[in-house]
Amino acid sequence: MTDLPLPDRRALAEGRADAFAELYDRHAVRMLAVARAIAGSAADAEDAVHETFLDLYRSRGALASARDERAYLVRAVRNAALRVRDRRRDEPLERDPAAASSPDRDMELERALATLPAEQREVLALKLDAELTFEQIGAVLAIPANTASSRYRYALEKLRAALGGAR
Repeated sequence: MTDLPLPDRRALAEGRADAFAELYDRHAVRMLAVARAIAGSAADAEDAVHETFLDLYRSRGALASARDERAYLVRAVRNAALRVRDRRRDEPLERDPAAASSPDRDMELERALATLPAEQREVLALKLDAELTFEQIGAVLAIPANTASSRYRYALEKLRAALGGAR
């Protein structure tokens, strides 16, 4: 995904519904993918994205002045997904039945992803779903870019091994 400009910053700062609708239309799919990877289910991901957009509206001045808009949005949805996941901490992580029964889902890959440590799964989601650079991932997670790169590499190695060494 190329970096698309945010809707008019002034319109966001003013809280105009059309600007937030454009922001949602442009980024919701990727934000849902990131939130699902972190929160563990489609329903929790939807809750996290909903919370994120409410928070974005409430702090619209910060959003309008963000230097790296995509990293700001991903950080916001990540934080919301972590809050949702923490609220459900005592509940077992559920697999999304709709995703599991989808013909487009590769169950072997789903199982392999589930075996990854959370830190590696999160970096994979930020790299692949949000299409962030390692520098942006580092900023979102408050880790060095090299650490983000290493986690990504380790995740790919573990997936490759889990899937029988396919390249």
